[in-house]
This record gives sequence, structure tokens and C-alpha cells, in this order.
Amino acid sequence: VEEPMVFQEDGAGFGQSVAQLGGSRLVVGAPLEVVAVNQTGRLYDCVAATGLCQPIPLHTPPDAVNMSLGLSLSAAASRPWLLACGPTMHRACGENMYAEGFCLLLDSHLQTIWTVPAALPECPSQEMDIVFLIDGSGSIYESSFKQMKDFVRALMGHFEGTNTLFSLIQYSHLLKIHFTFTQFQNSWNPLSLVDPIVQLKGLTYTATGIRKVVEELFHSKNGARKSAKKILIVITDGQKYKDPLEYSDVIPQAERAGIIRYAIGVCPLPHIHSSPALSPCGLLAPTA
Repeated sequence: VEEPMVFQEDGAGFGQSVAQLGGSRLVVGAPLEVVAVNQTGRLYDCVAATGLCQPIPLHTPPDAVNMSLGLSLSAAASRPWLLACGPTMHRACGENMYAEGFCLLLDSHLQTIWTVPAALPECPSQEMDIVFLIDGSGSIYESSFKQMKDFVRALMGHFEGTNTLFSLIQYSHLLKIHFTFTQFQNSWNPLSLVDPIVQLKGLTYTATGIRKVVEELFHSKNGARKSAKKILIVITDGQKYKDPLEYSDVIPQAERAGIIRYAIGVCPLPHIHSSPALSPCGLLAPTA
């Protein structure tokens, strides 16, 4: 925490689920009680003499999920204050879940004085610049090329509304930049940038395509951001063909530039520099 506060007590140590608060008054935590959907944990105000307990109405953050409130209770020795914590609070940020903690400081009337933290932190927002390098050579089925385009649209749509920019270049023995990060950012409908892409045909210059990406697309002149995570997604049949460059010529460049690389495999045409046993199978799982 940025401004930690040490909370100590005499007698029972911190971490108990029962705390004495002024005379015979007890506060009991029920951290595993299901209060509502995605909400666990409740505090009870109990009177030892009568054995009666009443739930304490508390206001917790609406996006605090399964915090197990009351798993830790601690009463101050110098004043009638109580610290009640839910250390297992989950926070959903997109598809990721973050485990955090949340505490309430209560006064003698069991009213909230303040919360720790005062507000839930914002979900982390990582800038990402993602380049698609798609294989448009003659060894790719037209149906597989269409699936490439569908995959690109789907992934771009998945990151819609996030701090992510996309660029796309197609390669064979020719290289064609279809849109840069700047064009993506300025487009009113970025998914439509994929529609006019036509397969180039020809040889398979994969290494040359990677060099083009490293030297030109991940550059500020094309809208790349210095602070963004750099990701390259290569969609190919995996067979470099008559390329004048080797992977060993370009991979060190990508590594020095801090570019994270993924390869997605597609099946090549069976009669072009590939096994006759291969048949069209579209996009496969990432291969590297």
C-alpha cells in the first residue's frame, strides 16, 4: 500500500474472526457466508449476555468480488475502533482476475470511518501495438487466406475499446502494407480495413517480411508507440521458400527491438513444396 497504517491489539493476535469491542460486545466474522451472487463474507454484532447476533449493514464496493469479509478482525486497544478485512477480494479486469484485499475501519457504532484502500485501483491498461504478418503466397489455399482475414477481424474485435493498435502487412515475394497503426487509429471502422485485402500469390519470403515489420511498421512514422508492448503475429504455412534472407538474419533484430513473436500455422496447398498427404485445414494453434 502507498500509505500503510499499522493496526495492533493486545491479547489475541491479528487475523482472528472474533473481536471484542467495548465490554461484552463481540463482532463475529462469517467470511464464507454467501451474502449475494459473487459476494462472500459478513460481520455480525453479537451480545454475549443474550447470545443474539445481528448482521451489520455495510457498504462495500459493488465490483468487489468474493472478498471473504471478516476473515480478519482486529480491535484497537486505545479506542473503540475495529478493523475488518476481506483479503480474498477479486477484481475482474477484462478476462483477467486480480486478487486484492479490502479493509473497513469501523467506529464504536459500527459505522465506516474509512476504507483501505480508499478506492479500488484502476484496471491495468497495457498499451499494445500488434502487427499481423500474413502469408499471401501461392502455397496458401484461398479458403485458408479467407480464414486468415476472419481471424484478424476476430482478434481486432476482441481488443475493441482497449489501448491496442493494429497494423497488417501481407507477403509473398512481394510485400504490401495494407494498413499502419496510424491508419488503424484514424479509421472510423477499423475492421473494414481487412475487407479489401486480396491474396498476392507468389513465393514465400517470410524472413524478408519479418525484417520489413521490424524496420518499418514498428516505427513512430507509422504510429508505433514507444511505450507500447510490441507483438508480431505471423500467419503462415511455415515454409519459407526461395527467400534470400534466413531467419537467423532477422530474428536477432526482432529480439533487440523487444518484439514478442507468435506464429499461427495454416495448411499449404498439397502440390506446392509440401507433402501430398496434406489437406486444407485452415488455422491451427500457435506453433511458436
